[in-house]
This record gives sequence, C-alpha cells and structure tokens, in this order.
Amino acid sequence: MGSSNIRICLFILLLSSPIAELFAEMQTIYMRNGQILRGEVIQQTATTMQIKMEDGKIKQLSKKEIQRVSYKEPTIQEKKESEEKLKQQTTVIEEPPPPTLEPTKKPEPEVDKAASPYAIDQTKRKDLELYFGAGLGTYRPPSESFLNEASVKANALTGQIPPDHDTPSYKRGLAYSMGAIYYWKKFAFGLSGNHFSGQTSERIKVYSNTASLQEIAGTFPEKQSSLKADVSFLAYTNQRIDLRPSFGYSQFWGKTEDNNTISTGYNGNELTSFFKYQYYFLEKLKGPSIGLKTTVRQGERWEHRIELHYLALSGSQYSNGKLSMLNAPNFFDYGINKDSIQWDAKGFNFSYKLLYKWTPTLSFWVGIQAFEWKYSLKSFDQSFTGLANLGNPSPVEELVLINILLTSTAKMTPATSKASSLEFGVMKRFEFSQ
Repeated sequence: MGSSNIRICLFILLLSSPIAELFAEMQTIYMRNGQILRGEVIQQTATTMQIKMEDGKIKQLSKKEIQRVSYKEPTIQEKKESEEKLKQQTTVIEEPPPPTLEPTKKPEPEVDKAASPYAIDQTKRKDLELYFGAGLGTYRPPSESFLNEASVKANALTGQIPPDHDTPSYKRGLAYSMGAIYYWKKFAFGLSGNHFSGQTSERIKVYSNTASLQEIAGTFPEKQSSLKADVSFLAYTNQRIDLRPSFGYSQFWGKTEDNNTISTGYNGNELTSFFKYQYYFLEKLKGPSIGLKTTVRQGERWEHRIELHYLALSGSQYSNGKLSMLNAPNFFDYGINKDSIQWDAKGFNFSYKLLYKWTPTLSFWVGIQAFEWKYSLKSFDQSFTGLANLGNPSPVEELVLINILLTSTAKMTPATSKASSLEFGVMKRFEFSQ
C-alpha cells in the first residue's frame, strides 16, 4: 500500500473518532440547495454529520443534502451565488404533495337518524300481525221472524184475519274477532274470524172470527260465526295512505235455539189453549267477496284502517220445531214442524279500526264491524206431523196447495240479516326481515 493511501485511511480514522476533535478545523459545507454553512465537524455517522456553527450552535445535517466539504473559506462569488439561489427558492411556491389515496371502502348503507321507529316500508314488508278484540254486538237473522211474517201474509191471502206481528226487539250480547295477516312485499294474506251474539224477543197476536185470541211470545238467543280468507295487493302507497284491493272467500254459520216461546189461547177471559214451542234454526252461507282495504296514518303512532267488501253468498236455512199443545178440557197434541229454505244473499261488510302504536310492534285498537245482506228466496219446503192427524191425515192436494201458498208468500216476504259490534283489542306484529 502506498504512503498516500495510508495517510488517507489514517485521516478518515481520525475524523470518525473522538480524537478528531483535537484536530478539528473550521470547514465550509456546501449544501445542494445552495446554502453555505461554516463550522467545525464534531461528529458524524454513515448518514449524518453534526457541525458546530460559528455562533456556537450545533446543527445536524443529512449527508444526502451535502454537495461538498472544503477547508477553504467561500469566495465572494460563491456567497453571492448562494444568496441568489436561496432567493429564487423562496419565491417559488412549493406545490403541496399530492394527497395520498386511501383504498376505497365499500359504502355502508346510510342510516336516516330522523326516521321514525314506527315507520314501515310498505313495499318491502315481511311480517305477521296477530290481533284480537272483544266487545258488545247484535245479531239479527231472519229465523223465526221470517216464518212469522210469511204466515201473516198467507192468512191475509186466504181471507183470515191477519195476525198482529210486532217488530222484534233485540238485546246486545258478546262479540269478538281475531285474525292474522302476513305481509310479503306488496302482498298481504289474511285469515279472520268473527262471532256475534244477541237475544231476540217476538210477540204475535192471532185473531179469529169467533172473537178468540191466541198470543205467541218468546225470547231466545241467536249467534253467528264467520271465517274469511283473503288476499290483497298494495296498489298505491305514500307516507300518509295505503290502498289495497282485496279478494276473499267467507263462510257463515247462524244458529237460533228457542226453548222459551209459548202460545196461549183465550176466549173472552177463559184460557182455552196452551202451546209450548221448541225451535232450532241453523243457517249456512258461503261465497266470495271483493273489496278495498285502506290505511290512513295520522302522525307516527295513530293509524286508521278501513275496509269495505261486497258479499255474494248462497246457502240454506234449516229449522226443526217441536210443538206441545193442550186444549181444554182434555185435548192434547204433539207435532213436529220442519222447514227448509234455499236462498242467495248479497250485501256488504264494513270494518273500521283506530290503532294506537304503543311500541313499534304492539298496538291497541278500538273498532266497529258490520255485516248486512238481503236474501233472495230460491225454494221453500215445510212439513208438519202431529198426533192428531196420524189417523186422519190431510189430503195430499191440500198439502200441495198449502206449500204453494207458503212458497209464494215467502218469496214476497223480505228477509235481511244484520250483525254489528263495538270492540276493543290488541295487535302484535312480528318482524321477520326488512
């Protein structure tokens, strides 16, 4: 190794060791940005250098920013060029570094914090509503009253004194309803049942040409139950109102059981006869319905539900009556009366509920319900068998004429069925998904 190389290595070792501080001299450091620094190198590493400035301050530099180092003092020309270069750099507006692009994230669905927890998207519903209500109601079918009015007209046609038939009076009884509605998007599938009950009182006076009087009076319970399945479609909706056309099919069962009606006959002040009736009526009707279901929202918790359906029904009414008769002084008779009626009926069903949402899934409601339809008679058959006419039956032609007369008068007799109720209830909603 040459002597010159040995000197260079020795010099480098001295600079990188604490001993180098003993031999430190003022040096001129030329920076890449044009700045010129003057100081003593007091420590350095492979990447940094610390210098002690002329004013005594210590400054640490990165070797990447240093252009060259010299022991000579900078010339006037070098100082001038350094000042001009620094001025140029200060006048240049440094552009901010480009923003760092963060990796794109999948946007999360926006949550409307102002949305009410009671609001439901009617077009995306998937839930089930169960409801029950109870209250007072009436049921007014054409059971005994229809036959009594038909007999009044028959007597008038045969020239007899027509009976005095009072308008029946009705008393309210228990009524209740229950149902389930499953909502799937714009469709709704419903199953509902209703029950009405009441008490009917009737009174008839039958006069004869001999100045005798027969009075028939009784009070008896009547009941009706129904079951309906329907499907509806959400045809229109906004924040305030929903409109759902509906199609359904209904079955009705009516029942009258009379064990209290009696008949008493008088001639002047004398009791001449006594009758005890036991009647049982059963009616079955079924048929389709078409209608409209409307929901009107008032605020976030109140809701009005209105339904109107047109009914087209058909079916029959059967009755079975037992008659025990006693005439003074010693005449007794026992008979069985049977009636069979086939008829159609057309009418409507109206329903209104006012709901208050106690929670988003629990509501309380009050509502009214009404059914009404008018009958159109198709056929009428009646038969009577008694102990008195077993040995002496009526002629066949007489029975035929009686049936023709009864059928004609029955077709001329209007018949209407009505049922109504006022109920209070509760509704629970079960959410499956949104």
